[in-house]
Amino acid sequence: MGTEWRAVLGTALVLGVLPLGSTVRAQAANAPAAWPQENFDPQPAEGDLALPMPCGGKMMFRRVDTFVGSGNWLADQQIRMGSPDEGRASSEDLRFGRLVGGFSEGGQPERRFYYIGKYEVSLAQYDAVMGKGCEAKGTEGALPKEDGGWFDAITFTQRYSEWLLKNARESLPKEDGAPGFVRLPTESEWEFAARGGAKIMPSQEVGRVFPMEGPVTDYAWIGSPDSCNGQSQYIGTLKPNPLGLHDVLGNIGEIVLDPYQPTAPGRLHGQVGGFVVRGGSCLTSELEVRNADRREEPLYDVADGTARRAPFTGFRLAIGVPAGPSQSRINAFVKAAETRPPLSGELPAGANLAAVTRALAAEADRPVVAERLNRLASDIGAELNRRNEIEANGARMAVMSAAILMRGYRQEMNEADRLEAALQVASESVRPQYVKSIESWRNRARLSGEAYLSLLVEAADNFGPDLLRGQLPRVSAAFSYDGSAGLIKMTSRFVEQSARYKSRPPSNLNDFLKEALRPL
Repeated sequence: MGTEWRAVLGTALVLGVLPLGSTVRAQAANAPAAWPQENFDPQPAEGDLALPMPCGGKMMFRRVDTFVGSGNWLADQQIRMGSPDEGRASSEDLRFGRLVGGFSEGGQPERRFYYIGKYEVSLAQYDAVMGKGCEAKGTEGALPKEDGGWFDAITFTQRYSEWLLKNARESLPKEDGAPGFVRLPTESEWEFAARGGAKIMPSQEVGRVFPMEGPVTDYAWIGSPDSCNGQSQYIGTLKPNPLGLHDVLGNIGEIVLDPYQPTAPGRLHGQVGGFVVRGGSCLTSELEVRNADRREEPLYDVADGTARRAPFTGFRLAIGVPAGPSQSRINAFVKAAETRPPLSGELPAGANLAAVTRALAAEADRPVVAERLNRLASDIGAELNRRNEIEANGARMAVMSAAILMRGYRQEMNEADRLEAALQVASESVRPQYVKSIESWRNRARLSGEAYLSLLVEAADNFGPDLLRGQLPRVSAAFSYDGSAGLIKMTSRFVEQSARYKSRPPSNLNDFLKEALRPL
């Protein structure tokens, strides 16, 4: 409506020539039609965050918690990434990443979080932001936007962020007064969320896929005739992962923010290439579906010189915020950097500090300087010894706890097996009671097994097999009482498993549980 018509309409309203209801009806007639639920949120869930979109649409997000356990704004969380699969070491080698959310609870650094898209961006959502009209899309609008490239995704996030900041700023989450913005997730954000985030146990972090109750095809559209059958499928029609995210595996691959880098042993390689696509697609077979799935696509098509757009490739969004949203937060970063401990890395590397300080004392020209350096060397040595002792105590407790968990798992599985055998000859009147008891013992064994595997993963990564093995004599002494011979053998089995896990984790950690049941 032009400026002149606005003036005429305003005058008519003031003079009472045009009833107010006529304006409301006119505005209602021009308002965009409500979107079908399946075009933006086919499976509503508690905890969803909705951001408005042009054309009356919405984009749904899920919160992803990260835990740092420290009052330091520069603290972050270590996460496991990659896969132990043979033949993938150059692209998916197991490694640790670092991650922390940009938003905080109550402005406190201990508990941080970020948001990631609940679904892949749909065709209706993409067209609304890119100005391709607000006409109803019907069921077609619920398909994911595919055949895209990195530049398409970046342009979309730019336009959507600008629209939100201009039209719906109050709907954006804020950190220290600064509003967020939408962007692509980083690889670390994507993989942590795809695996299930903080909703899963440490042993499940290294699983091939996130925990599933049922076949893979209940959770992922994959390359088979009874699944995708060569065509992408509507967003959110299958079960979600533990974090409430749909289609993170299969359907279409998802572009992330980072450029592609190969993997070297335990880390990313230094070379930077094209863009990264995560999660597999309708072209991925069931045997190939995995959390660690990543591939490189070139930024440009050499054949025609245009930006690369790959088949079965789209994206989901994340909500970010500036790392320093205010001057007070920047000041907190500076203070955190000044007060964090100066020693980092492995303790043995720092153990030379005492020797270096004593060497400096021997070369000092003045006795008073030599005395101070020797005193400092003694203090450093005492502190390192204290830290080593604390670490050894933690490793020893891990070995003892693992043996007790293994014993519990063995006993619970044995009791379930005993009841299974008794069920075969039980009368019909007591069979329901047997079935209920068996289910109870199996559930207890499942929890004990998950706890054991989680302890194995954490102990191997945090202490290492050598330190764990060094605790066996003291653990054996602690278990030197009647009936504890089995526990001592279980500690050795645990340490041996931790060494194999650290050397090359199996594709299925449950193999360790099968070993735990073997005769001692």
